[in-house]
Amino acid sequence: MKMEFGEFLAAPECGVVIVTYPDIFRTEAGLKHGKFSREYQELSAVIVLDSGDMAKIGVNDGDLVEIKSEAGVVVVRTKESEKEHPGVGYMPEGAWANVLGASPVTLPASTLALSAKVKRSRQEIPVIEEVYHR
Repeated sequence: MKMEFGEFLAAPECGVVIVTYPDIFRTEAGLKHGKFSREYQELSAVIVLDSGDMAKIGVNDGDLVEIKSEAGVVVVRTKESEKEHPGVGYMPEGAWANVLGASPVTLPASTLALSAKVKRSRQEIPVIEEVYHR
């Protein structure tokens, strides 16, 4: 088995505070296509990051990242923010945010913030059924 040089190097990571928010488009996709649909997953498994934070970990808009908090680890797709907010990542409420420690029973859920580390991922986004079983 041939190993690439980069496989031995740790991926750079960036600490962020993740803020969850309700997303009307994700909710609409869930109602129209179902919570196990590709459309719902694409709108749920995402984190909006500051361009400077993305540069620190060497990712571009649409790349996959691993997010690790005290509660768990998920892989999601990046979305570059139009506004500057270094050290803060925004995720829609839902299964992927819940794995990290967000909870739908936390009041108010839309203002939940938790600490996490973000780095480039070589893994794919798990399907929502796998996320629900964590």
